[in-house]
Amino acid sequence: MYALNNLAAHRGDCGAADMVLRDTAEDIHIVTAATGAGARRVSVEYQNAVLQPDDIGPVSATEAMPESRKHSVLVLCTPDSVPGTNEAPRFDMHAAVKYMQAIKAHTAGSWLMYSDTTRSTQTFLERNQRLLAQLPDGTVNVATVQLAGRGRGRNTWVAPVGCLQFTMLIRHPTLKQAPVVMMQYVMSLAIVEAVKTLPGYEHLPLRLKWPNDVHALHTRAADSDDSFDAEPAYAKVGGILVNSSYKSGEYTLLFGCGINVANRLPTTSINSVIRDYNDAHGTRLDTIPLEKALALFTAKFEELYRQFLAFGFEPLLEAYYRNWLHSDQVVTLADRSYEKARVVGISAADGQLQVRSLNSPHTVYSLQPDGNSFDMLRGLISRKIN
Repeated sequence: MYALNNLAAHRGDCGAADMVLRDTAEDIHIVTAATGAGARRVSVEYQNAVLQPDDIGPVSATEAMPESRKHSVLVLCTPDSVPGTNEAPRFDMHAAVKYMQAIKAHTAGSWLMYSDTTRSTQTFLERNQRLLAQLPDGTVNVATVQLAGRGRGRNTWVAPVGCLQFTMLIRHPTLKQAPVVMMQYVMSLAIVEAVKTLPGYEHLPLRLKWPNDVHALHTRAADSDDSFDAEPAYAKVGGILVNSSYKSGEYTLLFGCGINVANRLPTTSINSVIRDYNDAHGTRLDTIPLEKALALFTAKFEELYRQFLAFGFEPLLEAYYRNWLHSDQVVTLADRSYEKARVVGISAADGQLQVRSLNSPHTVYSLQPDGNSFDMLRGLISRKIN
């Protein structure tokens, strides 16, 4: 795993670990990257030793590493020691740095952590609290492949190449006008707006599904191996999971984001939607590299988050409604004897979905985002069972 501090300027040589952080879930071997063209950041022998705990020597003269613990190598880099294609062949770190520096976000992406394959970018940070406590606000942890991505409830999945999976650390103050429960809405809106506010991309069919999913128009014949024709429909291309802890008046938030940017399977991707749009409208919009997408998403989040801190979610509602799928949608409430209701909006204070009964127009129900499941195809809202 590589950690790039876009603001740091220190140099160092690599070899054995500069230090070993004995953390909650694993031992993290922290190495300072070498500088200079062609310099090896971490010796192959040392990496092999870390990945084979039986062969590891003692941390110090008096303390040996337990063989049952997990081990990770964390390589600290600076802009003049960015890993090249030999070390990060499936994610262009140089391009990621270039895009992030061009966008000039102040906090988001100030530290960039990357690993080619991991179980979960969110779980790694969540389970290593000593490391987490040392990371600056806005740290982004990204991986090319995620083996145990996490969703709402206990959902897990494998995120393959072409998907952008990352976790961003935000420390959020306790503010009445900026309730923490609305943070998932800020992030999901940022994902869609980051693409659709690019010149020429305004009308791309990217939308929001309550509470925190990103959907794109799926043309099955174009985006899958199915040979039969089918009506275009919206399909999920991304989701947000926010984990939080609270201490001394401040929330520590880990935004786990999984966005299908460039893999056309199993349904569609953002880049597939861009190509379809070009074919349908005769445009020549560029597809978006994962490295650029990461910079766009994090920078747009920072922009919206600053507005949210100052004024709450109310000023963002117009953009949220402009992008969501549910305006005037008629739904069935499974927990209310399958009563029919019409969606009227969300609460800017707590994100609850507001629906008006068709049988009793003066009755408005408020539905919790974390307690309900929304089946778009059936228009069915039911109690979520974990």
